[in-house]
Amino acid sequence: MHQSPYVIHRDILLNGMYGTAYRLQEFVLYQLDPCRYIFDIDEHRGGFDSVHLQIYQDMKQWYWDNGPSSAGFKDVAQTLQARYTHEAQANLDELCLLRAMQPDDYPAEPGEIPSDSHRHAVERAEQLHRLFISKGFIDE
Repeated sequence: MHQSPYVIHRDILLNGMYGTAYRLQEFVLYQLDPCRYIFDIDEHRGGFDSVHLQIYQDMKQWYWDNGPSSAGFKDVAQTLQARYTHEAQANLDELCLLRAMQPDDYPAEPGEIPSDSHRHAVERAEQLHRLFISKGFIDE
């Protein structure tokens, strides 16, 4: 392989908004910091088609051969890290605001009960927060 898969597949790695693209993004973060970001291919292999499995294998081999300072890796990895950290922090900020808010003051859609909408918003933000923690995007 003559060109870095991080350069070749940069668009998928940075802009892909579908399941296997997210898994590839998680793998890049795992390569960046395996103590912080968790990735186990055996949990995802069945969801990878042949194209995305090849991208995974190419990134794994390239990183093995060239290390973390290889072409395109640091840029892609740091961009992903910043993006996911920002999303996790924004969700935590929203969760804190929701917890501080009186449920009846929640701006609900017409016809909805504010306290019910508030409860659902808190549950969603808490679920996302737990997910972000489990993926290493934010600390507890």
